[in-house]
Amino acid sequence: MMRMLCKSARNLSTRMYILADDLGLIDIESIYSKEMNRFCGKMCCIRDLVPIPMGNVRKPPVDIVETDEAIIVTLELPGVDKEAIEITATDDELSIYAKRAAVLGVDESAQECERSHDIFRRNIRLPCGIKREQAKAALNKGLLTITVPKENAIIRNAISIE
Repeated sequence: MMRMLCKSARNLSTRMYILADDLGLIDIESIYSKEMNRFCGKMCCIRDLVPIPMGNVRKPPVDIVETDEAIIVTLELPGVDKEAIEITATDDELSIYAKRAAVLGVDESAQECERSHDIFRRNIRLPCGIKREQAKAALNKGLLTITVPKENAIIRNAISIE
């Protein structure tokens, strides 16, 4: 958002400069220019104080499969290393946080870079209680699979019809 605001301020400044030049209003342009420089200076100070994550925060698509014994959650995390994934669990919720590093060869000072850093974040409410200590996760070709045993496994018995 800060990047978009600074870009808008630059565009406005350029348009005002052209207008002032067309109308011969050099004095107004110089006053405006000083104010814009002061404004941009304050915006940079604010940007440095407020932690803004680089890139986009994405909500990855998820599949949830419930079996009698476990819940299996599968998420797409393309280009993420397993060291960059954090999974936490409560009794009935999974939280996944992952960060994809910058793409090699991309200039991070570029004004419009859609493939720099991406943050993946997803909270998943589970349909029942789980055994957090026995949870297992695996990452294979950008697909994260988390298997969590249910707190109370369901035992199904066949009932014969008379």
